[in-house]
Amino acid sequence: MKTFESYSRFLSWVIALLLSALAAGCGGGGFAGTSSGVAGTIPGAPAGAVVPGPTSCTVATGPTIPTVNSSDPTSFNQLVTTSTNGVAGGGKSITATFSLAMDPATINATTFTLTPLGGAVLVPASVSYNASTKVATLTTSSALTANSSYTAVVTQGATSAAGTTIACAFAWNFNTTATVTTGLAPVNLGLVATFGSAATAGVTNTGTAPNTTINGDIVLDPVAGATCNSVAVDAAGGFGLCAGFPPTINGTVISPLFNLGVTSTAIKNDLLAAYLSITPPAGPPAAGSLGGATNMPAGTTLGEPTGSALVQGDNYFVAGVYQSVTSILITGDLTLDAQGNPDAVFIFQSSSTVGTAAGAASPAAHTRILLVNGAKASNVYWQAGTSATLGTFTEFHGNILAAASITMQTGASSCGRLLAGAFTAGAFVFDSNVVSVPGNASAAASCQ
Repeated sequence: MKTFESYSRFLSWVIALLLSALAAGCGGGGFAGTSSGVAGTIPGAPAGAVVPGPTSCTVATGPTIPTVNSSDPTSFNQLVTTSTNGVAGGGKSITATFSLAMDPATINATTFTLTPLGGAVLVPASVSYNASTKVATLTTSSALTANSSYTAVVTQGATSAAGTTIACAFAWNFNTTATVTTGLAPVNLGLVATFGSAATAGVTNTGTAPNTTINGDIVLDPVAGATCNSVAVDAAGGFGLCAGFPPTINGTVISPLFNLGVTSTAIKNDLLAAYLSITPPAGPPAAGSLGGATNMPAGTTLGEPTGSALVQGDNYFVAGVYQSVTSILITGDLTLDAQGNPDAVFIFQSSSTVGTAAGAASPAAHTRILLVNGAKASNVYWQAGTSATLGTFTEFHGNILAAASITMQTGASSCGRLLAGAFTAGAFVFDSNVVSVPGNASAAASCQ
């Protein structure tokens, strides 16, 4: 009941905040504040809910007018940790990402603030700006208070490098929770660690542009599965002719026809061992060794549209093991929160398929796995009891270990290994995709 009352008060506060912003003519989640240039209160909020407001709100938009594109923690997040791992003094780092390069001199403790509900603006340990990423970071001098509400604000005092004021002040709210820790160990991938893809029934690459790119090695096994578009791969570590359309690979194709001292069979055996290590003791399709998962509702559908409130077990997960006794289908944004622990491990077990809904190219809606507060794709694992399919234009993070096949539809990408055929014959189907082993030299710097 206490949790429900706290959440209800928080929702009332958020609704009032949004109504205030709309009344002032500022869209996109910004807080208009007051026109007098003094601190503005949120109408209808509990006493003491004070947010520093700008002197005015510009509603004009355009490519030369900066905005805040995203924040971390995300707005409405109910499960924010009180500190960020590795920050001196146990402080918490809050970030805002801008659409344009900003004037660093205007990103400071006056233009970027953090305020607890009913309290005074906090004096931060530092406020900094990274020109290469366009990210402003406010770091508190000590840990935040657990189970408390906070409002972060970037005011119109922040200007672009060209001197243009941001379109509207941007405010977002979040609630802290007690710090959650996990002792879950990383999955031992053994010899398969450098491999971006695996298949035991061959590879199919659809002949459409842009060509598929794989940043990592490929393992194909057995001999009958060492094919690309039904043509045998070469004996030199490449895809061979591939019926005229071999994928681009920043790595080596290991098969019974070519190896570098370690056979494809040995690599495949390590893939099976890794698969079983994250499979529940009751299977499927074989008995594994990882039990004790948090059960998710049958017919599991995860994710919500961009901007939705974060709900644990739906579109928000902290580190741990989660099991669906049927399938897992992700249909929108799904946030994985490491809560400041860069070693946090996430494992999702599906007794059947793992899939993502089809979408459209950015900026249109499509399925996304979002990693926050130190979460890394290299520490996220999806175990598919049968096969996996990534829908069109999916932005996927994490390693899929599938008993059978993996299919990537047009434009889907993955920062994470996609390993098919772990337990039975499994093909891999590409169609204008990018697959990267986290940390690979050819992968995006953000793919870790």
